[in-house]
Amino acid sequence: MNTGGHRYTRRGVSIWRRILWMVFGLAVLVGISWGVRVVFRHFFSTSDNASFLLTNVVNKKGVVPVLVVGSGPAGLAAALYAARGGMHTVVVEGGLPGGQLMGTSWVENWPGMKKMLGPDLMRNAREQAQEFGVLFVQDSVASVSIDQWPYVVTLANGTVLHALSLVVATGSDPRRLGISGETEYWGKGVSVCATCDAPFFKGADIAVIGGGDSALEEAIQLSSYADHVYLVVRGDKMRASQAMQERIKAYPQIEVLLNTKPKEIVGNSAQVTGLVVETNGVVKQLTLQGVFLAIGHHPNSGFIKPVVTCDAEGNIVLAGNTQRTSVPGIFAAGDVADKRYRQAGVAAGAGIRAGLDALEFLTSIGVQRSFVEKIEQRFFVPEGGAQRKVLVEIASVKEFDQLLQQKRFVCVDFFSDMCPACVQLLPVLELAAFARSNVAFVKVNAFKQGELKSRFNITKVPTVVLFVDGRVVSRIGGAASYQRLLEFVDEHTK
Repeated sequence: MNTGGHRYTRRGVSIWRRILWMVFGLAVLVGISWGVRVVFRHFFSTSDNASFLLTNVVNKKGVVPVLVVGSGPAGLAAALYAARGGMHTVVVEGGLPGGQLMGTSWVENWPGMKKMLGPDLMRNAREQAQEFGVLFVQDSVASVSIDQWPYVVTLANGTVLHALSLVVATGSDPRRLGISGETEYWGKGVSVCATCDAPFFKGADIAVIGGGDSALEEAIQLSSYADHVYLVVRGDKMRASQAMQERIKAYPQIEVLLNTKPKEIVGNSAQVTGLVVETNGVVKQLTLQGVFLAIGHHPNSGFIKPVVTCDAEGNIVLAGNTQRTSVPGIFAAGDVADKRYRQAGVAAGAGIRAGLDALEFLTSIGVQRSFVEKIEQRFFVPEGGAQRKVLVEIASVKEFDQLLQQKRFVCVDFFSDMCPACVQLLPVLELAAFARSNVAFVKVNAFKQGELKSRFNITKVPTVVLFVDGRVVSRIGGAASYQRLLEFVDEHTK
C-alpha cells in the first residue's frame, strides 16, 4: 500500500509540474502578445479603413498632419488647438470663408465679450489661428478617399493632399422651400440674408418665412426698412424663444400668420410681386416685393457622406462623447454634426474637442515631434497667401464708364459696407482677380453709387456683374466660391 501510495504521489507531482509548465507557457505567450500589441500600437494601428503605417507617409507629397475642412467657429477652433499642439495645420476655407457668423449682425452671447459684429469676430479668430501658424487655402474639398492612409483628399481645383488626420467642420446651408418661383426670383426679391439685403426693401411689403429665433430676428431687422412684414409660420405656433416672441410685439408693422403655407412666389420676371399662401385651407395672394427664408439649414456633408456614417438628414454621426466619426482619424465638429444646438459657441467648443481628438489620434499612431521633423519637407504649403489683387473701388459714374471703354472684360462687385456676405466674397474675388489678369476686377458700393445700382438693376448685394465690350453678359447674385467665379468669368472671356 505504501509503495502504491508513493507511486500515486509521484504521479500527482508530475501532473502538477505539467500544469505549472502549461501556465508558465501561457503566461509567456500572453506577455509576448501584449508586447507585440504595444509595439504595434506605437508604430501603427489597423482598422477596417486603413493601416496606419508611418512608412506610408515618408514618400508622399502634399502631406498635412491636421487638415481642417471649413473656416467657421468650429473649423478655426480646431485649427487653433491643433497648431498650438505643434502640428502642421491647414484649413481648407470652403466656398464661403468664415461660416454663418459672416452673415450675422451683432453677436451678443459670446463668452467674455459684450457685443461684436459677426464678421469682426471671425476675422479675429482667423488672425489668432494664423499667429499659431495655421495656413489657409481658398478652395473646397471635392472628394475624400480612405482606401489608403494617409487619406487622399482632392480639392476642387485638382490639388491632391495626403491627410494624416481630418477635421470636417463644413457647417450647414440655408434650406429652401422648393416652391414655384423660388429659383426664378432668387436675387430678385428672394433672399436668405436680411442683414445684406434689407436696405433694398425700404418702404416695401415683405414676408419672412419661418417661426424660429432666426426668423424673428430677420423680421425685426427688416422692419427698420419695410412698411409691413408678414411673418409666415407654417405651424400652429412659433418655435422661437419666449423672449423673442415677446420682443416682436413691440413692432406693430410685423404681422404673424400662423398655419400658413407658402405655395408659390410670383413676379413680373424682373422682381417679386407676391406670395401665394394657404391658411387653414384658404388660398390667397399677398402683395409684396420680397421673400426672406429663415426655415433652418441642412448639413454640408455631401463630400464626406460616402466615407463616414451620417444620419438620415445628413448629419455626421459621432462616437460617444467625442468628435470621432465612424472612420479612425476623421473627426467632425459644428453644425455638420450638430442638429440640436446650432450655436456658434457650441460649434467652437466642439472644434476645440476635435482638434484635441486629432492630436490624440496622431500621438497614438506614433506621429511624434521627431517623426514630424523628418517629414517636414513633404508638408503641403499653400502658395503665397499674397497672391491676391486688391480691387479698386469705383468713385464715380464717369470713372466707371471710362473703364468700360478702356477694358474689354470687366468684372464688377456691387457691395455695401454693412453686408457680411460682401465681406465674405471680397477675398475670393481678389484671388480670382489675380488668377485672371486679362479681366479688370473692380468694386462698386451700390448705395454710394445709386445711379449705377439703378442702371444695372442691382436688387441685392453682393452681385457680381460681368461686362464684355461694355455690355452685361452675365451676373451672379449672392456669394460664390472661387471655382464658381473662375467658371463664371471663363465662360465669357475665353
